[in-house]
Amino acid sequence: MSKNPFADLSTENLIKKRDLLKGILIAFGIMWVVLIGVAIYFYITKSTLKIFIPMAILPMTLLPSFIQLTLLNKELKNRQQKI
Repeated sequence: MSKNPFADLSTENLIKKRDLLKGILIAFGIMWVVLIGVAIYFYITKSTLKIFIPMAILPMTLLPSFIQLTLLNKELKNRQQKI
């Protein structure tokens, strides 16, 4: 198993990174909901499924961010348990 890349950072930096990553993921989540609405609109008006392709791929592109957020939360939990 590889070494945790967040072990060298201070707790304050971990919290900042976690908050930034959460904000980015929330923004992309909102954007995804808007994209669903646009896709439904285009499907109703033009009967094209082309817009659904980016909507289906977006969650897969965000997977590394979710993994990093999970690692950040685990590291913060480990530090709080040690105190």
